[in-house]
Amino acid sequence: LHQSGPKYFWMADKYPAENVSLRSASPERVRLLAADTPTEPDTAWQTIGEVDAASAPWMVHPQAIYLHEGESYRVAALDLEENVARLQPVRVDYITEPKQTTSVTLIELHGQADVRGGIKQHGEILVTTQVTGYNIMHWASRERLGSGEVDLPPRDLPTTGYWFSLREDTVNSLREAGLWRNDPNNYGPNWAAQRNAARARDGYRCQMCGAPERERQHDVHHKIPFRTFAGYRQANRLHNLVTLCPACHKRAETGVRVRSGLAGLATVLGQLAPLFLMADAHDIGLHADPQLALAGGQPGVVIFDQVPAGIGFSEQLFGLHNELVEQSRQLVAGCPCADGCPGCVGPAGEDGTGGKQETLAILKKMAGDS
Repeated sequence: LHQSGPKYFWMADKYPAENVSLRSASPERVRLLAADTPTEPDTAWQTIGEVDAASAPWMVHPQAIYLHEGESYRVAALDLEENVARLQPVRVDYITEPKQTTSVTLIELHGQADVRGGIKQHGEILVTTQVTGYNIMHWASRERLGSGEVDLPPRDLPTTGYWFSLREDTVNSLREAGLWRNDPNNYGPNWAAQRNAARARDGYRCQMCGAPERERQHDVHHKIPFRTFAGYRQANRLHNLVTLCPACHKRAETGVRVRSGLAGLATVLGQLAPLFLMADAHDIGLHADPQLALAGGQPGVVIFDQVPAGIGFSEQLFGLHNELVEQSRQLVAGCPCADGCPGCVGPAGEDGTGGKQETLAILKKMAGDS
């Protein structure tokens, strides 16, 4: 700024707003350097863009497929100290989706109120996320082709959030109706015997990669998810069990998703909340937890601002709770899908089941329509 008399004039050759990102409030940026060729070691690197530092772990983690101006790049390395990601051009028919863990802790409670089926609250929170791996998904069919792991540090986001939790009597009512899938699996009294029988039948070897048991016993996996059966005897039949090493078991579990009502609830709220706020879907974050620490261990869903310190979304949603719940109920009830789709509670995973009926049952409890 240059002062001339009582007035100030901007003298730089760039408009000041050019340094303000419309996508993120984070001041740190990660430069994206693309190689001229895929494999040559002495290749030249060219800056093709940048992302905010908060988004870098899930957008440009190592081995991620990054799309830029219609071209695909594989991330060769991500240096969070130098704020640089190095990309190599590739031609592939798949994309990657990050897998991350999230935890939420309370900083200061600003308000709470009893609502139908539970309690609503809002306040200052600390959201800690860590990208732990990624899924490889076919571009056209969305079929899961594989997965990988990454080693990145966790990132903290002090922000504001709105959350609600279900009362114990609400959960018990859903459980009695067979519409609650968030309890830990109890594999029944015959599980130990069936597990040992499956391992012996399979020769104590992983049936996916062939690795033998060594110091640690292999896991035994349910081919059809345990929660889809009415009782443990049917679920634990030997033809539904297979021996897998820990690594293969983890990959198998990732591909078999049984969407719970709580997860479906978070999905539909995540679709409608931005409309109520007149905001972009990426401006808010979601976290569903059957034992939410913010709610004293009760099942709950958190919607938080994706901007450090928050920008007021949580207080608005706190006031819009009843309307948000009712509109969510109408959306799920009116959707013509059988058991979940991207337009309501989200699709069921491969070999799994959706959670539409469970989600609708929760929404009816919250709306007082039951």
